[in-house]
Amino acid sequence: MTIRTRFTLLFAAIVGIILFFFSFSIYFLSENFRQNDFHARLQDRGIARFKFFMVSDTNNIDNPASHFREEMLHSVSNERIAIYNASLARIYSDSGTIELSADELKGISAAQPWSSESNTGESIGFLYHFQNQDFIIVTSGFDQHGMNYMANLRRVLFFRGFILLLIIFISGWLYAGQFLKPIANIVQQVESISFSNLNKRLLNKNASDEIGRLTATFNNMLERLEKSFNAQKRFVSNASHELRNPLTAINGQIDVALLKDRSVEEYKQILKTIAQDNRNLRTLTNNLLELASSDETLIQHFEELRIDEILWNVHDEMAKQHAGCVVNIQFEKVPENEKYITCKGDRKLLETACTNIIDNACKFSNQKPVEVKIGYEKTMIVVQFIDQGIGMPEEYLHHVFEPFYRGSNALGIRGNGIGLPLVQRIVQLHSGSIQIQSGLNKGTKVEVRIPNLSRF
Repeated sequence: MTIRTRFTLLFAAIVGIILFFFSFSIYFLSENFRQNDFHARLQDRGIARFKFFMVSDTNNIDNPASHFREEMLHSVSNERIAIYNASLARIYSDSGTIELSADELKGISAAQPWSSESNTGESIGFLYHFQNQDFIIVTSGFDQHGMNYMANLRRVLFFRGFILLLIIFISGWLYAGQFLKPIANIVQQVESISFSNLNKRLLNKNASDEIGRLTATFNNMLERLEKSFNAQKRFVSNASHELRNPLTAINGQIDVALLKDRSVEEYKQILKTIAQDNRNLRTLTNNLLELASSDETLIQHFEELRIDEILWNVHDEMAKQHAGCVVNIQFEKVPENEKYITCKGDRKLLETACTNIIDNACKFSNQKPVEVKIGYEKTMIVVQFIDQGIGMPEEYLHHVFEPFYRGSNALGIRGNGIGLPLVQRIVQLHSGSIQIQSGLNKGTKVEVRIPNLSRF
């Protein structure tokens, strides 16, 4: 069932229920008014007839009653009356008058009249005080005019209600169609968008209403999808290129080595070169796998770690890889509590992030000293990596976290452009942030902030 149909049915049901209760209230109030009015008329007619009876000749009561009916009671059909004195003895009655039992007569008082309703008509009995005596008057009749009015009212409410319900259904259908038209336009526009035209955006005529906000949300989503799709295309293209290079180099060196017999020293040199290419390929593959891993996989081994211990472990490892590069680690201020420099994290991931940053600093600074400063600010650990290398222009800073992106001034220097994107993801997994400040031939400063345990 479509939203338009559901909306129309719901709208018709709600208005139909309201219309039903409104019509029922009108009918109920009208019936209650008719009944009260008819009982009042019966009571007035009964009193008038009682007075006529009391002032008439008691020895010839048939004639005055007949005269009374002819002159006064022509508007009430099938009218009957019975009169009882204080001793509950009937002193007058018409033929066919309802007879009340003694208990029913005793129950009639000035505050509590008696009434009854049947298919033949309605009856009312009440106490009437006349000439210092109490009498009980029971009068009945059939309200032909009132019943005709109520029957006509029922027909009007039923047929008019049915017509109104039909009008409501049609109006709801048209209104729902008009209301859902912008959504239908959005669906039509979205269906025309595919991977080949992700740059297309939805038209947004009114950005202030809910449909406008929905359209803006779709456009924002399309923009994110376009960026992700383009980044994925660049990632696949660059990854295939970067993986192909070391494999091609390894294969080429093996082919060259097999062209002729060589000395042991030549074979050792070729094997060393192949081993270096293989290490580079392994590093690239591991970084790609970590970059492609899910967040849940990467954060499942979090524990409490001191950031200075992580950095010293990386320092020792980098001393083996870059023997000529000096890495100085120092505290900006000594922490009063080790919680200020302790975080929740994964040791391997944090070591990978620090290794990549220091490795870049060593590679691009031509073996100049690299400064690592450890500090803290309230709930954050702040680590700064400062080198005196070639730096990068400001326009490059907007792309440093894109996988495989490398500036033109980095050509000829070993690397694959995947280190900083991996660092950024690791820092974000630890609820931290990373900022880079750099200038061409002015060195680079990388600042990493990670929440510490001072809150606990």
